[in-house]
Amino acid sequence: MIGLHVTTLGCKLNQFDSASLSGALRGRAALVDDPSAASLVIVNTCTVTQAADSDARQIIRRRRRESPRALIVATGCYAERDPDALRAIPEVDLVLRREERPRASEIIMDHMRLRFPESAADGCADRVMEESLPDFGHRSRAYLRVQEGCDLKCSYCIIPRVRGASRSTPPGLLVDSFSSLLDAGFKEIVLTGVNTGDYGRDLDPRTTLTDQLERLAGIGGEFVIRLNSVEPRCVTPELVDLLATERKLARHLQVPLQSGADPVLRRMRRNYRAADYARALDSLRSRIPDIGLGADVIVGFPGESEEDFLETVRFVQATPLNYLHVFSYSRRPGTDADRHPAQLPGDVIARRSLALRAVGRQLARSFRASQLGLPLTALVLRGRRKDGRLRALTSNFIEAALEDEAPENSFARIRLTEIGDAETRAVCV
Repeated sequence: MIGLHVTTLGCKLNQFDSASLSGALRGRAALVDDPSAASLVIVNTCTVTQAADSDARQIIRRRRRESPRALIVATGCYAERDPDALRAIPEVDLVLRREERPRASEIIMDHMRLRFPESAADGCADRVMEESLPDFGHRSRAYLRVQEGCDLKCSYCIIPRVRGASRSTPPGLLVDSFSSLLDAGFKEIVLTGVNTGDYGRDLDPRTTLTDQLERLAGIGGEFVIRLNSVEPRCVTPELVDLLATERKLARHLQVPLQSGADPVLRRMRRNYRAADYARALDSLRSRIPDIGLGADVIVGFPGESEEDFLETVRFVQATPLNYLHVFSYSRRPGTDADRHPAQLPGDVIARRSLALRAVGRQLARSFRASQLGLPLTALVLRGRRKDGRLRALTSNFIEAALEDEAPENSFARIRLTEIGDAETRAVCV
């Protein structure tokens, strides 16, 4: 059987896309962790910034050095935005675009037969694979795409151009896919999309994310549903109520902030202001005191003054946030922000990013410390740490190293015992 290595860059939606592609190749290719052991290498790219493009090119070249004879396939958002640029990279053998995904396994295997004709009778037979379950390898958690594309017009973002308008997975298909993942043994399913909170607005009849969460939570079995990210305007009272009352929903939510300064939010063309964001988070914290709350923040957006940055820092420190994903602004040709005259120097962006990441680390440590000694429900993850200990992920998104033994891929009650910069420790209770 063919050795397949997949490198996924960017968002959780890309993680789902990679797993779907691996699943389509199931029976003809087996996932391997070591690129040098693979004869088929897939790099699923991100193109959110110029830096993301550069990372993709570097990874592709590294994979060629590691796997000199392998067929290297480039796919993902970079392949949508500029496929010719990827085709021009000597190390790339095949660029696979989204429109070709329904025939992806057939296309890839055709190229494999050309590259390795001696293997045609051993795993490269001429057959089209039917749609199959995404392949997440030996994991306890699976991703499920519920929505694709975005109708927002943020000035810094290229994603609506490469992924298109917002489109929702039909409810029936969503339930079937969700049930299939449960049947395959996954205990946590992460619902993902470009703008998950938009779910159902394009369907006829219209529905909502909350309606579908209720439907999925009503399926029998022991499992957790985790929302990946929900825009501030989509944190509705109905969603908050469901997160507060439905025990199958993880007590964790990522709510993109991007900036805590209104002038910057206006230039970003975000559809809320700092006060709106604060109200959304306050509604979550007041109903769900132990919820883990995260935010994406962009530092160094064109025109961001020192006071704008400090306002963001003050805002973050005043909100009930626990996790920060800090992104240093990087220009993306084709966006309005790229044409803004007040681009900031790289050293300024780097300094501010370091400062905000330090704030984020303190927030995360304080949150973990607030949970010390409390009984928490956690999923014992498949796969051990390098030191041999098990890993457990709590409902409110704290990963801990377990000092005890417990069945992998099962739920356990744990208690955090030690908080450090590098790790959190816990015991079973």
